[in-house]
Amino acid sequence: MKLGTIALLACLFLPVSGGTAVAAAARFENKAIEVSLPEGWILGEVAAIARRDNGNFIIFHRGRHQLLEFDQDQKFIREIGPGLFKNPHGLRIDDDGNIWTTDSGTHIVLRFSPSGAVTMVLGKNNLAGTGWFDRDYHLVLFDQPMDVALDRHKNIYVVDKGNERIVKMDPNGFLIKAWGGKGSAAGEFKFAHSIVIDDEDRVYVADRENRRIQRFDLEGKYLDEWTDVGYPYVMTLAGDKLWVTDARAETVRKFDLNGRLLKSFQGPAGRNPGQFSAVHGIYVDTDDKLWVTQIFNWGGINMLRPLR
Repeated sequence: MKLGTIALLACLFLPVSGGTAVAAAARFENKAIEVSLPEGWILGEVAAIARRDNGNFIIFHRGRHQLLEFDQDQKFIREIGPGLFKNPHGLRIDDDGNIWTTDSGTHIVLRFSPSGAVTMVLGKNNLAGTGWFDRDYHLVLFDQPMDVALDRHKNIYVVDKGNERIVKMDPNGFLIKAWGGKGSAAGEFKFAHSIVIDDEDRVYVADRENRRIQRFDLEGKYLDEWTDVGYPYVMTLAGDKLWVTDARAETVRKFDLNGRLLKSFQGPAGRNPGQFSAVHGIYVDTDDKLWVTQIFNWGGINMLRPLR
């Protein structure tokens, strides 16, 4: 194994209020991260990144070995679930250390134990649909699941993009309800893409092509929506702040939970190491240190750290 080089670029984070800069730009260091891999392995389109409680990183990408774990120095540890994925998309780690993945190619959501065993399968492998409820199977089917979230009761919420709905299931994987539909009215979606749930039991859905973030209660009741958010791709919560990537503008935005834009970082666009090309996945580390991934730049993982 070889550890790749790290390229450094100077970047700016612009604190804003109401979309207008009101303070001097904070300086961020942008590191293009290369991970060590077994001989002959490469990272493809990196859809998502997350971090385990032990500090190790999980990376979900669209190459031959899709779900990988690395230590804190980005050295390869193991592959998880070899051969199970077609088009990796969403990645989450729950409070018990389980690893959740969504795959828009296989149309399934998988839960892995911390040791890497498959402990839950939602949907049916390689079959898109809405569900088998007419034959007493009680099986929920998905069409291109994008993301997954859990509430405090361990109910499961899946962004079912092809059906333009949110599906809520109990901890055993049985359907509780679904809501949504294709459109631009309140509670409808046009390319639903990401989901998170805050400590106040509010469900945030990135309604990407409607260029908004909609909020619901745990029963799917529409609460409100945020506009002027660009094209929201992937969201993550860090305390009482919501971070959102925008692959169109190559931008990462930070909001408070009232929808006020606090910071907006537009990365250097391009196809070289350290540049942004369809910024997608995001993980927020301590002190606003960010780990972001890219789709078009193969192996694209950047670490953004504030310079004091």
